[in-house]
Amino acid sequence: MPEWMDKLLLFVFATHMPFFVWRYYRTGEFRYAATAFTFALLALMYGLRVFAAGVSVNDVPLHAYIRVPAGIAAALSIGLLVWSAVRRRLSASPGP
Repeated sequence: MPEWMDKLLLFVFATHMPFFVWRYYRTGEFRYAATAFTFALLALMYGLRVFAAGVSVNDVPLHAYIRVPAGIAAALSIGLLVWSAVRRRLSASPGP
């Protein structure tokens, strides 16, 4: 991936994270906390790719260790988003 794209993704993830932190504090909904945590992990990963690209542990780039937790957090975040949409739809549907 080109370095400019790493920088762009770092910017995107770092700027979206505060919004979801704010949404979590305003609503108390866990899905916003999960999304903010996901963006934090992704920003950390791309920050490491940009600013510590040569750092490795056991011949594995440091940013690679963040990928798995970021993927798990993203899956959790997407699952919570879908669950919230399903709950809203079920509660809005008219009864028999």
